[in-house]
Amino acid sequence: MMFKDKVFVNELAATAIMGNDAWNRPTAQPIKISVEFDTDFSMASKTDNLKYSLNYAVISRNIMEFMKINESKNFKSLQNIGEAVSEIVLDEKKGGGEKVEISIKSEKSEIRADEIEYKLYRDRYTQGVVEDKLDSINVKKLRLLTIIGVFTFERLQKQLVDIDLTIELLPHHNVIIHEIMEEITRFVEVSNFKTVEALELTIGQLIFQHYDNDISKVMVKITKPNAISYTEGVGVRSLLTKERFAGLEKLNTKPQVETNDQFNLPVTEEIKQGNHIVYIAFGSNVGDQVKNINQAIDLLAKHDIELLSTSSMYISKPMYVKDQPDFFNGVIKVQCKHSPTELLSILKHIEYEEIKRHKDFENGPRSIDLDILLYDESTVNKPELTIPHKSMLERTFVLQPLCELIKPDFIHPVSAEPIHNHLKELLKSQGNESIQESNKLMNIVPISQIDPSLNPLKFDHKSKTLMMGILNITPDSFSDGGKSFGDMDTIIKNFKKLVEDGSEIVDIGGVSTRPGADEPSESEELDRLLPVIKAIRDINKEVLISIDTYRSEVAKQCLDNGANIINDISMGLYDEEMFDIVAQYQCPYILNHTRGTSKTMSKLVNYEANTNEDLIELINDPLTGQSNQINDNPEVNNLINGISREQSLQLSKAFKKGVRKWQIILDPGIGFAKNLKQNLIILKYLNYFKKYSIIINERLNEDINENYISFNGLPLLVGTSRKKFLGTLNNEENPTERVVSTNATIISSIQQDCKIVRVHDTQEVAKTIRIGDAIYRDIY
Repeated sequence: MMFKDKVFVNELAATAIMGNDAWNRPTAQPIKISVEFDTDFSMASKTDNLKYSLNYAVISRNIMEFMKINESKNFKSLQNIGEAVSEIVLDEKKGGGEKVEISIKSEKSEIRADEIEYKLYRDRYTQGVVEDKLDSINVKKLRLLTIIGVFTFERLQKQLVDIDLTIELLPHHNVIIHEIMEEITRFVEVSNFKTVEALELTIGQLIFQHYDNDISKVMVKITKPNAISYTEGVGVRSLLTKERFAGLEKLNTKPQVETNDQFNLPVTEEIKQGNHIVYIAFGSNVGDQVKNINQAIDLLAKHDIELLSTSSMYISKPMYVKDQPDFFNGVIKVQCKHSPTELLSILKHIEYEEIKRHKDFENGPRSIDLDILLYDESTVNKPELTIPHKSMLERTFVLQPLCELIKPDFIHPVSAEPIHNHLKELLKSQGNESIQESNKLMNIVPISQIDPSLNPLKFDHKSKTLMMGILNITPDSFSDGGKSFGDMDTIIKNFKKLVEDGSEIVDIGGVSTRPGADEPSESEELDRLLPVIKAIRDINKEVLISIDTYRSEVAKQCLDNGANIINDISMGLYDEEMFDIVAQYQCPYILNHTRGTSKTMSKLVNYEANTNEDLIELINDPLTGQSNQINDNPEVNNLINGISREQSLQLSKAFKKGVRKWQIILDPGIGFAKNLKQNLIILKYLNYFKKYSIIINERLNEDINENYISFNGLPLLVGTSRKKFLGTLNNEENPTERVVSTNATIISSIQQDCKIVRVHDTQEVAKTIRIGDAIYRDIY
């Protein structure tokens, strides 16, 4: 007979002795009894007469009376209680039904678990299996502590795991659930696992190797409730049968405890010969940090290790030992043929023999520290070397620069998760103040001639916006032509005012860059610049001097005479040797976007979508992840991506010449090959320049060399001062009238996380910066 209706009693409260409790005492414990009958009460529905159905009140009373009479009886198991209840509720004389599902739950019999449930199916006639439905035992939230994870911070202490079990039982089984739970607890809590998947398999094997003739299948669910702070838990679930464990050796139920010194990663069986891509972290907090870092990197070439690219450079708070100076950190990407152990030996030689590092104690001050983070996609586990680096995923000063050099889909060889995802989670965390004051980083653009403590080119989310005052010494500048031309006394007077107004940088230009301007000869440009640099350095040795030039020889001679920064409006397009000079002097370099020349740029304003299959563009933010476009407006995407794409191709050339990423300051080049609307789009979407990244596939015969360039970490400079588009918007024909208009763009730029503004009217802009920094950076 087919039954289509149900009558149930849900969680009837009772007490019973079901064997010894968690303290090995045969005491009565609270239980919950549920019964659900398969029946047909259609006639009762039609006649509204209860005699044609099952009376749940009578059934409930019968169960309670039975349990009360037997409150001193030791049933020894939940199953035995269920069997006894089934006889009551299937007794026709007592108003019972024909088929029933019974659940007996206990919340107190196991101190480690929230609940144990025995579920059985019985009918009046067979008194056994009902339609192939097997009995089952369910364990809810068996709470254990174990070492689980692949990273150092996870292996320093045990963490909580919740285990749920559903065990399907064969007829006439001999399973004792308390014995299973005891063995799982004993084994797991003195073992260690790299993954929850391995833990899940271990639990299944423990159950089947003792009860393979009693169990049909086991559902194992493992939850790590505290792994990710904004979820209720993460984990795995799997349905296991004994076939899964065929041929496996039995588990040793007396495992050894892993010490914190052990780190048993799966290893790559064989490291193939040939070229290898390696990522190396560097750090220094003793002596001249920048000099130490550059020296260490230069020494790599002596050992046939080719530098491919560098990250930005960061300042970080010391970790583990907090009472020491801040560190300068970053990551480099290299190529070599050395094995991992050979490479380690070379790095230690550079540290201790070449740069004379002294190690007084673990995690203490050091002049240079070089650590192998990744070696291809290999894993190495030796007493002296672990790859991937054990501690990399707990350190922002490693992950943040590393993610500037690896694609967003780069998978950690052990965690099987993109490394960018690990960075995102780390940046969202507050860090552990007991081992590091803060995990937030400060970006620095190093200047070799200046003590790092006096270098203003240091940026974080709360750093002051820097002002670059403009000192044009040309007769034909678009906004102040002739103002500082020829007369040295006037030039010095104007320079002093820029500094008094608060300019941290003074940008000196000997060539007009206004559209249509004629360019002077190289010697004429030098004649204008060199006397001014020398005169300024005689009276002021601290202020940063930037030289607005696109000629490499001019850059070289100005740097030799005291200049600090090269501001190249051509981003290296006008002079192919510019990158050689910038690399040689290791000076800051402002990469200003442009097209054409001063005479042709106004016509080159058509920005199209990328059609080159070897260039893959991304918008990638360390905190929010990646996307393929800024928004749905093609004009916006084409402009921002077009500017960034052209800058990234120039950066690729610069890096091959030896320029390092930490030298670069980005300038989107407002007014250079852009019309009015495009200038406004740049200002509106300025922050997206810092999120741009690109994969450049370079084809070499049949091989493809993949080069990833990310703008993450690059400081942004904007120059809108007195520009024509502002005059057009406000009908201000004379450039000197555009002060208020300029200041409006300054506020907008600060809101979009611009770090440096290049301006003429320094006294007025200084006030604007103070307001913008107060609003957007909480500086006041």
